[in-house]
Amino acid sequence: MAKQKTSFGWSSIDDVLAQAVQSLPETPDSDLNRINLHWTLAAGREIGARSRVVKIAKDTLFVEVIGAEWVAVMRTYERKILGKWNKIFKSKGFTAIILKQVETLPGKPGKPVTDPASPGRHPTRPMDPNAIAREEHVKPISDPDLRERLSRLNAKLRFVALVLACAGMLANCATLQTAAHPKTVRKAPPVTKNSSFAVRQIHMLKEKHPDRNYRDPRAYFHYLKANKYEREGDFDEAVRQYALVVLFDPDREDLHTHLISLYLRTGQFELALEAGQEAIDRFPNNVRVHMILGDILSSQNKYRKAMDHYNKVMEVEPDNARAYLLAGYNMKALKQYEDARKLFLQATVVDPANPLGHHYLGSALARTGEVESAEEKFRKSLTLRPSFIEARENLARVLELQKKFPEAMEQYKIILKLKPGDKKIREHLKRIDVVTTAGLADNVEMAEVPPFEPDEANIHTQIGTIFYEQAVYLEAVDEFRLALANEEDKGLRLVIAKIYELLGRMDKAITEVEAYRNAGVGEESVDILLNLARLYGLNKEMRKSIELLSRAVAMEPENDRLYHALSLAHMSLNEYDDAYRNINQAIDLNSKKDTYYFEQGALLERLGHYDQAIVSMKQTLEINPHHSNAHNFIGYIYATQGVELDKALGHLEQALTIQPRNGYFLDSLGWIYHKKGEFEQALEHIKKAMVYAQPDPVLYDHLGDVYFSMNNVTEARKAWKSSLALTLKKLEDPSGEIPDLDTLREKIREADQLMLQSF
Repeated sequence: MAKQKTSFGWSSIDDVLAQAVQSLPETPDSDLNRINLHWTLAAGREIGARSRVVKIAKDTLFVEVIGAEWVAVMRTYERKILGKWNKIFKSKGFTAIILKQVETLPGKPGKPVTDPASPGRHPTRPMDPNAIAREEHVKPISDPDLRERLSRLNAKLRFVALVLACAGMLANCATLQTAAHPKTVRKAPPVTKNSSFAVRQIHMLKEKHPDRNYRDPRAYFHYLKANKYEREGDFDEAVRQYALVVLFDPDREDLHTHLISLYLRTGQFELALEAGQEAIDRFPNNVRVHMILGDILSSQNKYRKAMDHYNKVMEVEPDNARAYLLAGYNMKALKQYEDARKLFLQATVVDPANPLGHHYLGSALARTGEVESAEEKFRKSLTLRPSFIEARENLARVLELQKKFPEAMEQYKIILKLKPGDKKIREHLKRIDVVTTAGLADNVEMAEVPPFEPDEANIHTQIGTIFYEQAVYLEAVDEFRLALANEEDKGLRLVIAKIYELLGRMDKAITEVEAYRNAGVGEESVDILLNLARLYGLNKEMRKSIELLSRAVAMEPENDRLYHALSLAHMSLNEYDDAYRNINQAIDLNSKKDTYYFEQGALLERLGHYDQAIVSMKQTLEINPHHSNAHNFIGYIYATQGVELDKALGHLEQALTIQPRNGYFLDSLGWIYHKKGEFEQALEHIKKAMVYAQPDPVLYDHLGDVYFSMNNVTEARKAWKSSLALTLKKLEDPSGEIPDLDTLREKIREADQLMLQSF
C-alpha cells in the first residue's frame, strides 16, 4: 500500500495507528498490550499471529515464535521488521531480534491436531476470527515477497479492527451531533451505553489506567472523513471534521495547527482566533499558529496585538523572513517608520531572494528621502520578479524624484504593456512627455510635474499573487482571504473562484462569484453573468445557466455573443427549437461569424432539415473556407443520405488536409467509401479512425456494418456488441451522436441467426 504524506505529519495509516496506541499499557495482562500491538504492526499479521515480544533489552528484542518454518521467515524479514519497529518508536537503537522457538503461546495459535478423517481440518470446535490464520501457518510459502506484502496489508486491516474493536462500528463513533459548529462544544460528549464498543473499551482502559493518555477512536474516525473531504477540495466540510478530531484528541499539536489553517482558508477568522488562542495556551511556541493569529489580527487593523505574535515568531525562528516582512508592514501601518525599515532590512538579509523584502525596504528608504538607495532596492526587486508592477511603479517614481525622466518614461511604458488600460499611468506619461519634449527636464521644478503616487496593494494580495503565479494555489487562497478581511478588494473573490475552478470545485467557484456579485460592486456586469453561467454549466446546472444568460440578454439585447451562448445552453438540454431561435437572433445581429452558421446547420440537422443544414454549412465555408468541421459535416450528411458521394469525398479530403489525425473525419471518410461499395478502403479508414478517436459507439457501429458488407459476420457481431455496450454507457451521460438501440439489437440478432445457420 503506497504511503501518502498528509498535511500535518501522518505519513501512513500505520503511523496513525501507532499514534493511536502510544498510551496503551505494556503489561501482558491487558487485552490491548501496547508492545505486542506494535509488534503486530511492525511484523505483519501473519508473523504477529505466531509470535510475541517477551523482553526488550537496550538494543534487542526477545521474541518467541511458533514453529521452525516461521523462524526462517522471520530471519528473512528481520531487517524490515526492525526498521518498522524503530520507526514506530521513533528510535534507531534496536538492531537485533533474538528468536526462541516454542510450541504454543498464550492467546496465539499452536500446532494443529490433524483429524485423520478430515485432512487439514481442526477437530470440531466453535469457529473464531483467527481460525483461517491458524490453519494457514503450516502451509508452505511459495512467494515470500508477495506473502509479505499481503500480510502487511492484512495487518493494517486487522490492527484497525483490534484497536477499534470492530471496523463495522466506526460509524457509531460519530456520536456528536454536528448541527452546531464543533468549536462551540468545549468537551467531548460522555461515554454512555449507547456509545460504540470501541469507545466503551477505551473508556474502560482509561478508568483502569487513569495515568495514561488513551486516544479516543472517534478522533480517528473523523480524521478519515476530514482527510477525504480535504482531498476533494471541500474545505468547509473538512474543517468541521477536523474540529471534531481536535475535540476528541486535544493533545495533538499538529491537528490544532491544521484546523486553524483550514479556518483561515475558509475565511472563518473568529473561529480561527478562538481556536488559535486555545492552541497557543497548550503549545506556546507554535510558530505557524502565531503567524496565522498575527496575520488575522493585522488584517483586522489590530496591529499591536498582531505584533505580539510576530515578535514571538521572530524569537522562536530568527530566520523566518515572512515574520520580519509582516512585522515591518505592521510597524509601517503604526507610522513607526524607522522600526519598519529595520524589519524590512532584516527580511532581505534572511531571505535575499524575496522580491517583496527589497520592494518594501525601497519604499521605506524613499519615504526618508534616500531615493538612490530606494532605486537600487526597487531594481533588485524587479530583477527577482520582472512582472512586479508595484515595484516598477515605485521605481519610476524615484527616478522622477531624481529627474531621470527618460528612464522613468521607459518604466511607465513597460507598465502600460502590462496594464494597457491604466488611464492614470497613461495621463502621467503624457505630462512627462510634454516636459521632456519642451527640453525643460533639467530645469523643471518638481512641483510643476508632481511625481506619480502609486496605489499600494495589500501585502497579502502581493504574497498571494506570487503564490498564484507559482501555481501554489491553496497558499494563494489563504493570502487572498486575509486581503479580503476588510473587503477592500472584492475582486479577489474572482481570483479565488478561478483557483477553485482549477481544482475542479465548480460549486466553490460559484459560491465565490455569487459573493462578489451580491457584494454590490458597481452595476451588475454582463461579464460576471457570463462567467457564472459558464460555471453553472460546468457544474451540470444548465437551467441556472439559461436563467443567467437570459438576464444578460435583457441587459444587452444587441449583444450577439449572448444569444450564441444561450443557444448553446439550450442545445445542451436538447431544446433544439429554443436553441435554433437564439442562434438565428445571433446571426441577425452579426452575419459575419462562421461559428454561428455552423451551429445553425448542426441544429437544422438535429431537427431533421438536412437540405437546409447543408445550406448553412456552405454559408460557413463562404466565410471560412478552412472550416474543417463544416467540410466534414457536409460530407457526412451526403454519405448518410447516399447522395453526392463524390462531392462528399472532396469535402472530407479537404477536412483531413486541415486535420489529418481527426478520428471522426476518418470515420466519415470510411463511411463514404462504404456507401460507394469500396469496402476495403472503408475498413482501412475506419480502423485508422479508431486509433485517433476515443472508443465511440458510432465508430463501432460503422465498423460492424463494413464487416457485414464484407461477409465477415463474426467480426461484425463483435463490433456491434461493442457499439451496444458503449451506447448503453453513453445513455447515462448523453452527448453527441449515438446509434439507435433497437437497430443495433436487430443487427446482432441477425448476425446470431446467420452464425447458427453456418454450423
